[in-house]
Amino acid sequence: MMFERKIKGLRGFISSTFFLIAIMALTVGCSEREPIYVPGTYINETEGYYSTLRVSVTVDQNHITQIEILSHEEPEVLANVVFEELPKSIMKKNNTDVDAISGATYTSEALIDAVKKALEQAKVAEE
Repeated sequence: MMFERKIKGLRGFISSTFFLIAIMALTVGCSEREPIYVPGTYINETEGYYSTLRVSVTVDQNHITQIEILSHEEPEVLANVVFEELPKSIMKKNNTDVDAISGATYTSEALIDAVKKALEQAKVAEE
């Protein structure tokens, strides 16, 4: 009987220890993230297939919050799809690692490049 009580106590101790370790493991990294960007709006230009694209990118400390095409002279056939879909994809992924729109690859890559350059401007300087 005494042996059984020691085993029960040992099981309780081991269970409690594992529970505490699990809680500690889950809470590591839950602290507030370091900012990636200096909040603000950044404007950049790059060459599209037919014209210069002028793009505005707005960020908060950790997210791309808005991408706006300020000016371009790309044909509407290309521009409509690229300028409608690509900013959504970039904001959803919160980075420029997105696929170009088929049939409008050059215009897509120009927009991605302009956003990428704006994000470089927005990055928090490393100390």
